[in-house]
Amino acid sequence: MTVLERGSPASSGMNAERIGLARERCAQWVEDGDTPSLCVCVARHGQIVLHECWGAQGPNRGPLRLDSLFPIMSMTKPVTATLAMQLVDDGVLGLNRPARDYLPELAGDGVDDILVHHLLTHTAGYPAFPSIETQERRNKRLTGGFEIEPCPEGQHPLIHELLAITWDDPRVVAPGELMMYGNHSYQLLGEIVRRLSGRPIDALARERVFGPLGMDDSSYGLAEAETARLVLRPEHFPHAVGPSRWMAGLNSIEGLRVPYPTHGIVSTPRDMTAFGQMILNRGRYGDARILSPAAVAAMTRDQIPGLKAQLGPFVARWASWGYGFAVESPQKWPFYNGGVVPLGTLCHPGAGGAMLWIDPEHDIVGTYFEVTKLISHFDHFINIITAAAED
Repeated sequence: MTVLERGSPASSGMNAERIGLARERCAQWVEDGDTPSLCVCVARHGQIVLHECWGAQGPNRGPLRLDSLFPIMSMTKPVTATLAMQLVDDGVLGLNRPARDYLPELAGDGVDDILVHHLLTHTAGYPAFPSIETQERRNKRLTGGFEIEPCPEGQHPLIHELLAITWDDPRVVAPGELMMYGNHSYQLLGEIVRRLSGRPIDALARERVFGPLGMDDSSYGLAEAETARLVLRPEHFPHAVGPSRWMAGLNSIEGLRVPYPTHGIVSTPRDMTAFGQMILNRGRYGDARILSPAAVAAMTRDQIPGLKAQLGPFVARWASWGYGFAVESPQKWPFYNGGVVPLGTLCHPGAGGAMLWIDPEHDIVGTYFEVTKLISHFDHFINIITAAAED
């Protein structure tokens, strides 16, 4: 089964001039100051045709390297979804079972109607961002003597605290009515994975995903020994400083040590390209079976056909979302994806400048990791790569 190896544009059916153009554009974006740090990895038919980096690892941190570690933020979610689907393959987790079967602490009107399926597709009814009232209630609980049970073994104290004060977070619509992309559903999903597996999520991922895929530079939570490899950003850049103790910002070393199932992974473009190749391979990578073909098929098809999506002020008439991935549809989202990718192409971005896309029609998987200053160029990059496929 296909594993990533070094190749060339010619051996993979790619136009060498266009691959060269992609390289030139990346260098120019850094030179022009659009981003101070950019690293990419692209493979076709399992052959890596472009794997380079430009710029610096951060202010006063020297040149960016291929093994520099990026916080990939919400690109964590497809990996968490993979861990959940492995439990489905194992006959431990039911997609159409109520989430309360696994999380009895869930409270509030209508929570019995929330299925695991709804958590995976962001359709449980939780808003993308907590309201001011919800934030105030959380803060009062933290400062007002709210009783929190002792942290269970294998759970990070900060994640335990967050779950304890959000079990009864209000929802704004009924399950299955609207997709509202956010973190809360995947925070709950991560806790289901931890409880059913009996393992901390970082240890489980090393055993069942990162290790078999050779993702040696990836982890839930930044290891103390790897701090020097972390890509930092100027303090005035977006997401450098976070809004809360549970979203501390991409320059917070302590915040990045927390293994959040929503936004906690640090990784490299090469590692996440291997993850994408596994999806292209229908769950296999070399001799390792990560997911069943049935699980990959479920993850990569639109699981909520006809449903609308809301992301901040933007409302899309067609969400088109699988289990852990956005699925390219006729609906166009501003600045999202490449524009010329085929329908069915999968992707997931991460705040701050990370993007993974998987194009089954062209057998392409690619990653684009940058430190975003204003607007990312990942859509331009994806278009060049897609245009380079010639057979």
